[in-house]
Amino acid sequence: MIKTPVSELLDDLRLIDIGMELFVEIHFANGKKVQSRSSLIGYQINRFLLIEYPTKDFSEAYQHMLANAEIVVRAMTNSGFKDIIAFKTSILSMVNLPVRMLCLSVPKSITKKKVREQLRVEIEQDVFIMHDDNKVNAKMLDFSLTGCFVTLAPKSMNIKADAEVHVAISIDENLSGILTGTAVKVQQLDGEMTVGVKFSEEHPELKNNLFSHFLVNTANK
Repeated sequence: MIKTPVSELLDDLRLIDIGMELFVEIHFANGKKVQSRSSLIGYQINRFLLIEYPTKDFSEAYQHMLANAEIVVRAMTNSGFKDIIAFKTSILSMVNLPVRMLCLSVPKSITKKKVREQLRVEIEQDVFIMHDDNKVNAKMLDFSLTGCFVTLAPKSMNIKADAEVHVAISIDENLSGILTGTAVKVQQLDGEMTVGVKFSEEHPELKNNLFSHFLVNTANK
């Protein structure tokens, strides 16, 4: 059976479960870009998609600018792997009842990107490292479900291999927390200190949410 563009689009949309978390980036007419999170409510093929109103608050002025704004939607698929699905479309309208949601035009195409299950995502995220009652600024340069790699100012903290460390990370008010782990490799280099951290089994939901956030937001770079 030869698939039509419509049937291919439907197959791709079925990779996103109803209620699945979406990462959205709204491009307003004045050039401003806003990133937020949402979830899929439903769709009627060839007509529209409905997503939850983004979690980020918009001023009244920007609420009036939502209609016709361009929106990029990304999500992790339900295919059994941590694959990414993404599409670009436009906002048709804002709906207030029975709940606040955005009505989107059906995208012309959907992009899928396969990634490995234990991908280590390259990022640049400000974090805090805590050890022995000390707390210092650090930069997280990669992240996976099992660990991360951070850099600190040289000799800013006395950490030895196998020491317990805590990594405090805050993306926004809905995605933040502290991950506990063990320092597996500590190096004092010229101009910086580097630490590899192996996470404990604690906070699996936070690790999954952070992994999804980083993976989806770096997929188009």
